[in-house]
Amino acid sequence: MAETEKKKRPQRNALRSQKLIKKAFAKLLHEKELNKITVSDIVKEAEICRGTFYAHFIDINDLFEQMEKETIDYVMKFIEDMGVVNFFENPRPVLELLMAGIEKDKEYYKNLLLNKSALVISERLINTLRDRFVDEITAGFPAKSKDETRAFLIYVANGIEGLFVRWLNDKAPLPTKGIIDMMCLMIGGCLDAFVRTEQ
Repeated sequence: MAETEKKKRPQRNALRSQKLIKKAFAKLLHEKELNKITVSDIVKEAEICRGTFYAHFIDINDLFEQMEKETIDYVMKFIEDMGVVNFFENPRPVLELLMAGIEKDKEYYKNLLLNKSALVISERLINTLRDRFVDEITAGFPAKSKDETRAFLIYVANGIEGLFVRWLNDKAPLPTKGIIDMMCLMIGGCLDAFVRTEQ
């Protein structure tokens, strides 16, 4: 066996173990409150040994924080790669990539994001969007104050979240393409109103 193959195998095993742990935890979050989930619950659900859990995570809070960070970073990467102002002027490419990625493992994201603990992730994502992008949007639209920009970002983020949650919950009246179309219309309409409104 080649030396590179020997190095890749432990890494693949570690990634596989982490994925099993995260999927099990997300499923449990959908069934129980965060403070009621134990490491024993996770290892039983993931069908791994306890040591495997501790090889990757300090405790359940560490696991939750890492998953929260990964989720936020996943969304932010798409927007930051395109540029914030460009995203608001043409959100379709980012939304299509984002939704396609989530559709690949919709059950995982459904379990992770549709539970009481997910409110923390949702709130942090909205705050992260607002905090990271307020300066860039204000620079792109200099007639607007930072407070107006913050309000705009909160409004748009909450609207997208509402549509997204209904889609993830399989309660959206439209297919994925229709939800993306609706999000684009909403963002475009909000941006038009935001730009046209006098300070």
